[in-house]
Amino acid sequence: MQFSFILVDDSNDFETTLEQIKQFDDFLCVAVCQTKKEGIDKILELKPNVVFLSINDGNKSQGSISFSLLSELHEYLEELPTIIVLSDVKEAAYEAYQRGVTGFLLKPIEPNELRRCLFRFQKTHKALFADKISIKSNGDYNFIKFHDIIYLKADSNTTDFYLKSGKVVTAFKTLKHFEKLLPFFFFRIHHGYVINIDYVNRINLGKNSCYLDNNEIILPFSRTYKENIDTIIHRIS
Repeated sequence: MQFSFILVDDSNDFETTLEQIKQFDDFLCVAVCQTKKEGIDKILELKPNVVFLSINDGNKSQGSISFSLLSELHEYLEELPTIIVLSDVKEAAYEAYQRGVTGFLLKPIEPNELRRCLFRFQKTHKALFADKISIKSNGDYNFIKFHDIIYLKADSNTTDFYLKSGKVVTAFKTLKHFEKLLPFFFFRIHHGYVINIDYVNRINLGKNSCYLDNNEIILPFSRTYKENIDTIIHRIS
């Protein structure tokens, strides 16, 4: 099971922090934000499971990333995602926990402390996530594990589910309907396709093509969803 995360960090060492978190395969980066506004917009858009919020002592300028981001999120969300604060200032821990964050890590991040923090999150949250989707087709209910789905294809007002077994299941609802129900490791790459990135083997930017399941399946992607393609490449790289 994977969990999505966003890193909100305007420090010079954000790439180092990102690489440390990416060592844990159960956590998928869906965005890196270097301004408060971008962080808020992406959190509202992508609804990540975890937000790593970097609060640095050197960030004193107006509009820099600060705890005010949490206050602004409360204006729009009933419940915030799990917030883990990263800071180069030990004293920031007090304010962090006063604001109800889940975790605090002092920078530079100690690998064992990060590991403990993420393991605690996994232990608490794994039971909250279903691993199957129910697909109704002519009175027949198929309960399919997400990781068995290679991709989905829109066909007028129906959606075809292409499974690892080779089976194709047709559901009488639109791709847009199912897109909202899928976990974050599914990405729309075209008006007609949503793919499971666990099956991506190759992406050819020149041909606008995604190769899935040992290159046996080739699907086109469109410019409209180029940002999703960039996210997939960032994750796999």
